[in-house]
Amino acid sequence: MSKLITWQSVINEQNYEFSYQKVKGKNILTVNGTPNTIKVGFLSSLLGLDEKFDFDGKEARIVMVKGQPDIVINDTYLKSGKPYIARPAWAIVFAILCFAIPVVSLGGAIPIVLGFAGAALCVTVSKSSLSMAVRLILCILITVVAWVLWFALIVGMSMLI
Repeated sequence: MSKLITWQSVINEQNYEFSYQKVKGKNILTVNGTPNTIKVGFLSSLLGLDEKFDFDGKEARIVMVKGQPDIVINDTYLKSGKPYIARPAWAIVFAILCFAIPVVSLGGAIPIVLGFAGAALCVTVSKSSLSMAVRLILCILITVVAWVLWFALIVGMSMLI
């Protein structure tokens, strides 16, 4: 059971109280005392919480931002007021390519760190406010660097044998 996180926001001149907690593997978002179980897809469980839910008949999202939950309504974060940038579909490709490193290497601490760090960096960069071309180039570079580091590790270990 994770820590209960609560916050308040004013939306259209109406006060709302939100709370979020992960309980027994379920993500529970409570809005004004009404709990909602947020269904989290496989990729969101790996790449970070970013899921749709119904908010007063409108589509909203609950998103983890720097380890804290936030609500997105009308493409704007409630807490910061900043615009929401959706995770582009191509980011998942780069995350999967990075996650493939520990799979190909059949495990090991360093390949796992390389794979998960590369995937996390790609997802973070893909949602940044940089231009689409810059985000794409950075994700390509991150993925290539992760694989080159893994290859250097394999070559280095083979020289020791």
